[in-house]
Amino acid sequence: MPDTVGLHICFDELGREIEILDVTPVARDKYRIEETPIFNPGIALGDIIRVKEKQGISYYVETVEKSGFRRYAWLLSKEAASSKEIRDMKQRIEDDEGRTEQIFGGLLVIHMPHSSGIDVEGEMARIIERFEL
Repeated sequence: MPDTVGLHICFDELGREIEILDVTPVARDKYRIEETPIFNPGIALGDIIRVKEKQGISYYVETVEKSGFRRYAWLLSKEAASSKEIRDMKQRIEDDEGRTEQIFGGLLVIHMPHSSGIDVEGEMARIIERFEL
């Protein structure tokens, strides 16, 4: 399996929105996204995209295949983001073949396989409620 690499990806034709994302090459000009892009909410971890390279920048062309994950996201308080409850939740998710990302400290993104039996929304609602009191 090819190694994950950092790829400069531009999501607009004018070159204003460039991100360096971890990707895994899967074919010529095709990559599997290994983290959630900030500048394109339509693309998620696990998606396979096609790019066109020009002057060291890979320009996004299309999503070839969507990932097998359902995506959830929450903006958490500093206390909730660093809590034992969130750490335990992340461990359960990973044990169930899901993936988690914490972006800028407080944005929690959860990627769950469709086959998962975990009630992510319910469990997160209980955790968030605890920190809003």
